[in-house]
Amino acid sequence: MPVRLKRFNLRLLIAFFLGLAALVAQDASYLSSDVIRVGGKLACRCGGCRNTVGDCPMLRCSSADPLRHRIYNLKAKGMSDGDIVNEIVREQGIVALASPPGRGLGPILTWVMPGIVLAIGFLTYSAFVRRIRKTAEPLSAVDESLIERYRSQMDRELDDDGPTHVGSKKR
Repeated sequence: MPVRLKRFNLRLLIAFFLGLAALVAQDASYLSSDVIRVGGKLACRCGGCRNTVGDCPMLRCSSADPLRHRIYNLKAKGMSDGDIVNEIVREQGIVALASPPGRGLGPILTWVMPGIVLAIGFLTYSAFVRRIRKTAEPLSAVDESLIERYRSQMDRELDDDGPTHVGSKKR
């Protein structure tokens, strides 16, 4: 019986690894350098990664695989890289691009706005501090008498050899 069990376990192990190999194996014939180059300009929109279609590492990705096949077929028809990207952007919108175009006011605002926001914040904070700051009022007669009462004790403590820490006792 142990020999029979060993053969069964071996067959089960072989079947497991064959099934795993069939699951992992992909038809990668469409992954040419053209597909990877054009896919590098398009964003993978599966939601599980932040890669491009050209370098998405997920097996059977719901976004990258169909686009890779589409790019491969469009390349086979003789379309240029720019035409393929424009075709996909026309269908899916500007969000299909891995990096949005650098035209118009957007890129300038991206670099300038943090400085503007920091300047506005600093000015707002300084105006707030200036508004709530109070001038020092002169001491009242009661405050003066309290200070004079404890001045000799403060002078004695400051004249000691070293600072005494709270909780430590003099020896």
